[in-house]
Amino acid sequence: MKMLKRVAVGTMCLTMMASTMSFIKANNSSDTSFSVYVSSSGGDESTTARAKKDNTYTYVRLDSGAAFSFAAQAKKGIKAGQTGNPDSHDYSSAWHTLGAGKRIYIPNRTHAVGIANTYLTIGSTDHKSHTYKGAWSPDNFSGFGEP
Repeated sequence: MKMLKRVAVGTMCLTMMASTMSFIKANNSSDTSFSVYVSSSGGDESTTARAKKDNTYTYVRLDSGAAFSFAAQAKKGIKAGQTGNPDSHDYSSAWHTLGAGKRIYIPNRTHAVGIANTYLTIGSTDHKSHTYKGAWSPDNFSGFGEP
């Protein structure tokens, strides 16, 4: 009986470890730096796409530059590492505004709608030229925002 209990406890521990490891492995929560130049012509620019692996909120931090507006967007068929197209997307989150030194978590339903990769599209709020520097991650380790 003792041996059976040990086997059962050992199996439970291994199962819990495996499920935790698969969650961590599936999540794409590491920060990636961005530096995006937006000209005063009024056009928006996008970052390179990253895999969206779960339904957690997307994290965005602006380190320097004037306040900017941004949205998480996605296009079917875009591959991770390709630059997004701000004028052609199949999904867009709501637009948000963020000031330098601030961070935010935003809903991003890219994974939920079946698109593999997502990117940020960034625009100037004052219609002047700016270089925006910060970091973002498509998913977040805490699971914040997951339904």
